[in-house]
Amino acid sequence: MLSVLGHLVLFFGIPFLSNSLPNAISDELTIKANLLVELPKKIKMARAPKKKYLPPSDLFTSSNRLVENVAGEQGGAFEQQGQAFRLPESGILYYDAYVDGQKYQTGELHWIVDGDTYQLHINIPYAFIGPFVFESRGSVDAYGIAPSIYWTQRGNNPPRYSRFDRDVKGGGKMFFSEKPDFTPDLLPGTQDRFSLMFQFASLLNGDGKIDESGSIRALPVVDYNTLEMWQFQSYGEALSDDIPTLGRTSVRHYTLIQRENDPYKRKVDIWLAKDLEWLPGRIRSQEANGRVLDLVFKQKNPVRPG
Repeated sequence: MLSVLGHLVLFFGIPFLSNSLPNAISDELTIKANLLVELPKKIKMARAPKKKYLPPSDLFTSSNRLVENVAGEQGGAFEQQGQAFRLPESGILYYDAYVDGQKYQTGELHWIVDGDTYQLHINIPYAFIGPFVFESRGSVDAYGIAPSIYWTQRGNNPPRYSRFDRDVKGGGKMFFSEKPDFTPDLLPGTQDRFSLMFQFASLLNGDGKIDESGSIRALPVVDYNTLEMWQFQSYGEALSDDIPTLGRTSVRHYTLIQRENDPYKRKVDIWLAKDLEWLPGRIRSQEANGRVLDLVFKQKNPVRPG
């Protein structure tokens, strides 16, 4: 039985879970657009309310919202002009996984922000072979979220990692444990396969009017042995019930535009939820063979200090 992590891997096309290449994706699943592409730009940090953590018995108000304290500055100790940007608050998110509509396991995702640094950690048990672990760590630079290390581990196998050797201008070099001789130039704004969703969320937290319907946002994305330019087409903000646990709520829907050189062709859709500070409420992948994989938000818990 597939675990949630297996689903996450399938969403983003890591090939070591596949025994053979899938059939070519049909034309109707390939998005073709000639629209203006939005490339990574410099950002300007926005002010964010700090949270006042109360004793456990008083942690939630009757409306199930954390009590806000005075406004404070997030990380990113620099002054520059650019796109407004605000990191989502720390939290632990849970997602139910579905394959062709059938529910499987529930996954856990930790998003931790400390000043201008972040940690994104996923640890999911996988039947018979042990847990899968995904982790992305880094900081905030002039272009937003800036991973410094991205690594994955399957069971007791040695971890695979991608290291971002950034310079002061956001560029630099990439280093991969799987390809020691492959050191491509690191482009400003480069993300890994999971941090990209939190980059989108932070941009939307800064300015909810960006990425209107029909626009395309492009960014360089790193896996454990590749660095490629990905393009996401936006459907804009709309009231939707695509995230059942949130009911009818405001979401931003993005679709990954198919890359011609990707042998693991999948149609990937991401729904970012306004009520979750634009964190992912749903991730859906349709494979070339028609199988549909879904991760659907279940709940979010706060992270206690210390």
